[in-house]
Formats: sequence, C-alpha cells, structure tokens
Amino acid sequence: MENKKENIIDKYLNTKKKKIVAGCLVGVLVIGVAGAVILNNNGFKDLVFTSNEVDAEFGQKVSTNVADYLDANKVDNLDKIIKDTKEKDNLKYVTVTNKDENGNVVSKEEKDYPKVGNYTISFTYKKEKQSVKVTVKDTKAPEITAPDSIDVIQYTDLSTFNFGDLLQATDYSDVKDWKIDTSKVDVNTIGTYDLKVSILDKYKNKASKKLKVNVVEAPAVSDGEVAVTEVVTDENGNKKTVVTKKSSAEVSKNDAVASTSPVSNKGTVNSSSSASATKPTTNSGTSKPSGNNTSSSNSSNSSSSSSKGDEHKHNYNIPITKTVHHDAVTKTVHHDAVTRQETYTVVDKEAYDEPVYETHVVCKVCGQDFGKGEAASDQAGIHSAEFGHSYHSTKVQVGTKHHDAVTHQETKTVTVTPAYDETVIVKQAYDETVITGYKCSCGATK
Repeated sequence: MENKKENIIDKYLNTKKKKIVAGCLVGVLVIGVAGAVILNNNGFKDLVFTSNEVDAEFGQKVSTNVADYLDANKVDNLDKIIKDTKEKDNLKYVTVTNKDENGNVVSKEEKDYPKVGNYTISFTYKKEKQSVKVTVKDTKAPEITAPDSIDVIQYTDLSTFNFGDLLQATDYSDVKDWKIDTSKVDVNTIGTYDLKVSILDKYKNKASKKLKVNVVEAPAVSDGEVAVTEVVTDENGNKKTVVTKKSSAEVSKNDAVASTSPVSNKGTVNSSSSASATKPTTNSGTSKPSGNNTSSSNSSNSSSSSSKGDEHKHNYNIPITKTVHHDAVTKTVHHDAVTRQETYTVVDKEAYDEPVYETHVVCKVCGQDFGKGEAASDQAGIHSAEFGHSYHSTKVQVGTKHHDAVTHQETKTVTVTPAYDETVIVKQAYDETVITGYKCSCGATK
C-alpha cells in the first residue's frame, strides 16, 4: 500500500515538473519574440531626412518646418510625424534700424531671415532626434541705382562732390563708402566722359557701374553769386543734378561750387554711402534642403498636417510695425508790450537877454558920451564951448540882464518791446513705431 502511494506521488511530481518546464519554455519564447519586436522597432527610424545640411544665401528665409526635410518615400505615418514633431533652433534674425535724414533712429524692425553664420535646427519625434546644420552666407553684390548721366559745371573739384547723394545701393548687408573713379573725367574741358562707381558690402562683395559725366559751361554770375551744381529730386522721386547759380549766402554744404580756374582730378575719391544705402523690404525666398523628394501624393496631406502642426509650433516673436506721425502740439502765448516812463523838460518861455539903458549926455555932432549926472553936463558944456558942438540927453545901452528859460517837467510812456503773440511748442512732432501684430519666422502672422 505504501509503495502504491509513493508511485502516485512520484507520478504527480513528475507531471508537475513537466508542466513547469513547458511553462518556462513558453515564457522564453514569448520574451524572445517580444525582444525581437523591440529590437526591430529600435532599428527603424521615423525622422529620415533628404539632407541634414542647408546652405542659405543671406536674405533668404530658412525653413524650420520638418515637412520640408522629411523623405516621404522612406517614412511611414508622414502626417503624424509632421504633426507631432517638435522643433528647436538657435537662428538669430536680422534687425534693421531705420533712420531719418538727420540720422535719428525712428524704428527697429526684425526681419524674417537669419544673420550670416552657422546654426542648428533640432527636431524631436517621440524619443528620436535629428538635427540640420544651417550655413548662411552672403555671396551677392549690392544692387546700384544711379542716373545715366550727371551734369557738372566746368572747373568743379570732383574730390569735393558728394556722389553719394545721387547713388543708391541696395543690399542685405551693410555697405562701405562709394569708390568714385574720376580719372577719365577732365573737368577743365567741356565734354562727356566716363565715370566708374563701385561699392563693397560687409562681406567684400563688389558692385560696379559706369555713368556719363557731362562737363558743361558755367552760367553767368554777378557779384556775390557763384555757379553751383545742385542735387535735386524730380517729380518721380529720382535724383539728378541741376546747373544753376546762387548767392554766396545761399550755398549749402550739398552744393558743389565751381571754381573760376582749372582744377586737378585726384583719380579715385570716396563718397559717403550712409544716406544712400537701403535694405530690401522683403526676403529673397526660402531656403530648403536640396533634393527634397516629398511625394506629390502626400503633398496635400503634408500641407494640411503641417499647418496643423504649425499651430502649436509657431513662435510669434517678431513684431510687425508701422510708423505713425504725430504733429507738434502748440499753444499761443500773448506777450504784453514792455514799456517805461520817461521824464522830460517842456520849455514854456525861451531864455533871453534884456538890454539895460541909462540916460547920458551925448554930443550930437561927434557922439561923445559924457555919462550921466551933473558932471556929465558940465563936461558937455566945456566941450560945446570949445568945439561949438551941441549936446542932448539920450538913452544909452550900458549892458544886458539875462533871463533864464521858463520850463516845467512832464512824463511820457515809451514802448520798449511791442506786444506780440508767440507760438510755443508744447510737444515736438515725432514719429512713433507702433506694433500692429506679430509674425513667426516662417512668415505666419497674427
């Protein structure tokens, strides 16, 4: 009986062992299969790009949309990848400072294209990461806008002529001063000559242009006048030269005053470009990786998915601005007249001298004055007896009595400064840069 029990137990244990072994084998197989699946998934890439490098010309936008980099022929779930991929970059965008004619800063505008340099755009989808190397270079020369010909007066010193007022250079980069080759221009002889102008940008890209210079006779001038070549703007906004004459007091620093005798050319002169350099108002396109072969069949879906993805990837950090002009605020201030009181003398009767008379004994014949009194009569009697002359008593002026002028004092009001109205500026006119919205580096706005 005991042997039978032992056999049953052994049989039971034996069967359980087999089951445990079988279970272990199944577990190993499941783990193996799962491991194989995991290994397979880890070896599959979702972010497959046509290129991991982008070369951009300065002034071009650089796409940060993953849809522009994916190789649609080599990835699955294109729409989902586009939608869920996160982007991060270190692109630094250009800021353009706008100034007025006096060089004052009126506004600053951030452009939608990056500065010259090396950058990295990083994309993350789930746990997979891919990066794109971006190289921005400036290889394009400035564009020159200039009149076909320039009139200058004979004997004008071209080394002092500001050609920069007539020339315009357009470039995404800052430009240096103009180089003006005047070696073929004889300003002492009337005629037409070739003039070469050139300019370099910050990255040494050079642009050149040939113009015609017409050396013309100076207009007749009078005393106090000079012959000048003046730069003016025509009705179409184009710059040109005008030969004219001005009084010496009216000549400005921008006028080229002609000499009356021959001058010498220096060959090549510099002319400021600060007032004649402009930036393009828009970018020159968008740079994407070459060889992008996103399939046309997926283009509509990609576009749709891209736009959906952009909704949460847009970074509206670039202000959209406009310039608003504000007139000066003024008020009228009245100023009363400034007066003072003055005292003056009025003459009622002019000063005069009054004659003083005495009664004297005077000879009627010879006019001898014997004076007055009894002694005078006695002397007159002796004189009459001696000479037979008669005499009489008459009034004789013996002096004068001075009388001062009769006067009195009066006062009057004298105007020092007449009354006037003055217009006072309470607040200067100014231009204000107003933000009207924002845009993303991709061009989207809000």
